[in-house]
Amino acid sequence: MIRANDNIAWVRFDDGHLAPFDEQRLALSIHSVAERIGQADWWLAESIAAAVHVYATKCRKNSVIPSGEIAKIVASVLSMLGFEDLSVAYANNERRTAIHLGELAVRVGTAFELEFFRQLDRALGVVADRRLTVLKVDGLRACVMQLRGAERWTAGCRRFAEEIVEYVRERAARLRPLRATGLQLAVVE
Repeated sequence: MIRANDNIAWVRFDDGHLAPFDEQRLALSIHSVAERIGQADWWLAESIAAAVHVYATKCRKNSVIPSGEIAKIVASVLSMLGFEDLSVAYANNERRTAIHLGELAVRVGTAFELEFFRQLDRALGVVADRRLTVLKVDGLRACVMQLRGAERWTAGCRRFAEEIVEYVRERAARLRPLRATGLQLAVVE
């Protein structure tokens, strides 16, 4: 019988998938926000990430923590330590999100375009429920190449990429009119 490692925590993302908790990624996220507000030599990022990891592994019943809860914990800890400006910046950073088309395409596999659009629709629906200021959709080129099983970019790939971009724009506009909410949408390769 294989015994589960007690030090592994899992993060549940908005779309439902689980990934191992990555302390380094969280520390980089905190440090990135600190740099953006002019605190480039911010030294507590690793300690806060480690503390959140300990909380997730030792204090939670099942070691699965929603990604949104991590953001709230980090913002609370920053505020409690007296870094109010960084806390606010980190909380606002959570109002920015990205949908990674390449990752969606890898999950559904080559030539499963209908399933890809279903997964994309689900991801856009999850995003619509949050009060975001920026929605970034990236990995377009990798997504098209994966779904088409293409080794090089062709005119068909370009047309398919345009279809995906148009779908994202129409779906985002239907969910929340962009002008009314101030949401910025960026679709990048």
